[in-house]
Amino acid sequence: MLRRAFPAVLPLLLAFPSFAQDTLHVSIHKADSLLLARSLDLIAQRFEVDKAEADRVQARLFNNPSFQSEWSVRPSNGSFFDIGPGGEKVFSVEQLFRIAGQRSLAVRAAAQRKRLSEAEYAEMAAALRYRLHSDLYRQFFVTRALTAINSQLDLLKGVVDAYGDQYDKGNVSLKEVTRLRASYFDLNAQRVDLRQQLNALQQELRALLVEERTVLAAPAPAEVMPVRVLRQDSTALVGLAEQNRARLQAAQAAVDAGELDLKLQRRMAIPDLSLGATYDQNGNYLPDYTALTAGLSIPLFDRNQGRIKRANAELGQARAQLAGAQVSVRQEVLRALADLHVLQDQYTSTSQGFDEQLDQLSESLIGNYTKSNISLLEFTDLFESYNASIIAVNALKADLQNAYEELEFATGQRLFDR
Repeated sequence: MLRRAFPAVLPLLLAFPSFAQDTLHVSIHKADSLLLARSLDLIAQRFEVDKAEADRVQARLFNNPSFQSEWSVRPSNGSFFDIGPGGEKVFSVEQLFRIAGQRSLAVRAAAQRKRLSEAEYAEMAAALRYRLHSDLYRQFFVTRALTAINSQLDLLKGVVDAYGDQYDKGNVSLKEVTRLRASYFDLNAQRVDLRQQLNALQQELRALLVEERTVLAAPAPAEVMPVRVLRQDSTALVGLAEQNRARLQAAQAAVDAGELDLKLQRRMAIPDLSLGATYDQNGNYLPDYTALTAGLSIPLFDRNQGRIKRANAELGQARAQLAGAQVSVRQEVLRALADLHVLQDQYTSTSQGFDEQLDQLSESLIGNYTKSNISLLEFTDLFESYNASIIAVNALKADLQNAYEELEFATGQRLFDR
């Protein structure tokens, strides 16, 4: 009964009006595409990658040459700005060269920082995708539970109204009417809780997808398979995480960039070399004086000690963060795997075929009570158990799908076919 009623009532289950033209139905795959195209967080993070690429381009550039010109305002002949054969003017050109491989190290360090930004972008995309999938699965199964609750409320409301009329006629006791109304009140409270959950999920989905319309999860059948085969053991999964998890790639890129930056700062203690040429028309010991120039600063006081110390500290910090990330990711994988095993065991031992049994119970429950085949106590107990079970089994299915997503997020790798 639940499966037959679900498609017809799905658009009516949210707490705000929902019309076909104002509703976005998304599968998990379609939601991923929308997330990548629309997410403002990802767009902002993408600019970090662009900034890192700009820094890499800048690091490849050579220093600009400098040009100077000197003109005599009033030479000895009394003329102003005499630039003729008897006047005076000086031209000089100078080029600064970074030696000791400084430019090469700067380029490589910038490339590693770009790799770091790309890995951070990938980690953010994976985290947002995990949140999106979790919300969509939760919405889908909460909606299924709400569909069943709504159906039961409609049936129970008819029974409560009928027994209220019979009570007014003196045919049933106040105890029976009160017990039925209490069951209706409790079930309606559960419905309110489910609707509030859907409201919160709807807000989250709209924010993630930057969407004004109502977002409704419409996963493909393969995307909601409750039982999926995991072919890797814990060792293999940890290995996959070490290879593919963007968080670890970002931490490793930070270490690599730190090592290159430390080398660069040590090389920066070596002075840059400047080469140039000078022409002096009449101001030197002979006319039309031409000379080559060379110079470098003397590293007497500033030997880049502070930047070297800072780079060394940043490298130590990056290495500690990498070690911490490795421990954290390993534990995330093991925990996600343990949670998945728990939920799979619970589903296979208690939930397989349970939907069909609940459907059969729902179809016969109120009829048996109105025919006096079961007592009031039996009816209310079974009724409350049915509705609690509907909510619990759908929550378990949502938790199971979330466990699959969490393990894939922890490993940074697609593990299940869908």
